Amino acid sequence: MLALLSACLGLLSHVSHAPSAPGGNVCVIVLDDVGAELVSSCDDVLRARGRPSGVAAATPAIDAYMTAQGLYFTNAWSLPSCTPSRAAMLTGRLGMRSGIGRVLLPRGPSVNPGLEPDVELLPQLLRAAPTPYASAAVGKWHLASSEQLEAWPAHPLGTPVARWFDRHAGAWFNFESQPTLPYWTSGYYVWEKAYSTRVRAGVSPCESGEPPCLRAMDVNLDVEDYPTVDTIDDALELVRELPEPWFLWVAPNAAHGPAHELPAGLPSDPCGFGAPVGGACSLPGMTLEASRIRCSLTALDQQLARLFCALDFSDTTVILVSDNGTGELATLPPYQPSRVKGSVYQAGVQVPFLVRSPHLAPGLAGATSDALVSLVDVFATVREIAGAPAAALAEDSRSLLPILRGESASARRSVYTEVFGPNFVPDPLGGGPPQGYVCNRHDQALRDARFKLVRKWRPDPAGGPPLLVEELYDLLRGGPLDLSTVPPTPTPDWLEENDLLASWPPTDPSVPGTLQRLRRELDTKHPTLVR
Repeated sequence: MLALLSACLGLLSHVSHAPSAPGGNVCVIVLDDVGAELVSSCDDVLRARGRPSGVAAATPAIDAYMTAQGLYFTNAWSLPSCTPSRAAMLTGRLGMRSGIGRVLLPRGPSVNPGLEPDVELLPQLLRAAPTPYASAAVGKWHLASSEQLEAWPAHPLGTPVARWFDRHAGAWFNFESQPTLPYWTSGYYVWEKAYSTRVRAGVSPCESGEPPCLRAMDVNLDVEDYPTVDTIDDALELVRELPEPWFLWVAPNAAHGPAHELPAGLPSDPCGFGAPVGGACSLPGMTLEASRIRCSLTALDQQLARLFCALDFSDTTVILVSDNGTGELATLPPYQPSRVKGSVYQAGVQVPFLVRSPHLAPGLAGATSDALVSLVDVFATVREIAGAPAAALAEDSRSLLPILRGESASARRSVYTEVFGPNFVPDPLGGGPPQGYVCNRHDQALRDARFKLVRKWRPDPAGGPPLLVEELYDLLRGGPLDLSTVPPTPTPDWLEENDLLASWPPTDPSVPGTLQRLRRELDTKHPTLVR
């Protein structure tokens, strides 16, 4: 399928025929709750390798513009939830160093802070590039607590103003529905849009005065208020207005819940690659919630097609990722709802990671890479593309530009993910948790090219040492034997069903040594926060 899409797009493709010098515009697109198996072309690749299908949504624009014309990293890991992944991409630091280990909730006083507005973020680093970058963020922010927003409503701009992004508009958090009311009274239909700045020149979006402000949005009154449409409209405006080179962060709320019926009359794709969608959606063989969430992803794909159609790919790098795996409501068998978003298992952290760039080497358009990569690598990759100076604190990020250029097959030998809580503001001297921090949960996972070690830490209620549960999986050869061959052939453990530590000692003599190596790496590089 990918080869056919590449051929069909021959006239539209602007992929260069030789590696380019650093530079050019950069657009990072962050989908929400979209595991790799929900994107049609990514699911095709995984199914061809034997992984069970996740019953993908229809995503013709992503398939045509990104997978068929870019490089698909098949072993990309996110953090298990939204806020930590976004923080990692923008800081270049994992949660135990940024302090962001769990998702932020929109309500009430909390001991769970977001990013402090004076830390170093990617857009301010790009401002120090040889040719300074203008920057803007549209869509869901989800990096500030309600207390931080009350104190500093222009949070995406950082402090002082424009330390971070130059412009911002979008939703602060996930959308919420009213369980006793119809979907068209809240959630994606009735919501508040935050403006840190103007997006469109010449007209203030605020009812009185200038931003920051909140604006009431109601899809029942105007279909263009539908968040997916609104985010892409803002992105298109910024593509036209921002001085080049620019860095654009596009973060739609879709396909995160609440599941809802799509409004009719969504704008169409002028280039014809986005599938028209709108209104009632019921896909065969699945629950209404799972069906609606897939349809909301198809609607997002339709709107992304409008953005792709407007971009100059000869001078723009586009990185498309998701913040974490598929959510529970959209999960279908054989995937387990307890092992998806929010967990460190594969279905919780294996996400689409697609890069289309003028810096892509000849022959890599439409290809796949099995390199181990993390969302935190977005930071160093964009920094190197821009030629910006190295960050003072971004030790977890690795640039993927050498892989894009065909100069290297990998950027790291292992990849790590974690979820912990509560969040904390890092100590200004040591950079770790502040004095007196108490962690109530720390789940970790570390994998190499074949094996994956899972650790789950909890405090001991009796006051003793932390309680630890470990699991070890052979991702490549730990599945059920293929009895159609003689001798039977080991298969991948796609669903992490065979914990090697549950049937010790292992028959493979390499396993004990691998286990000790993974343990040492976790102990030295990623010690638990539970005390």
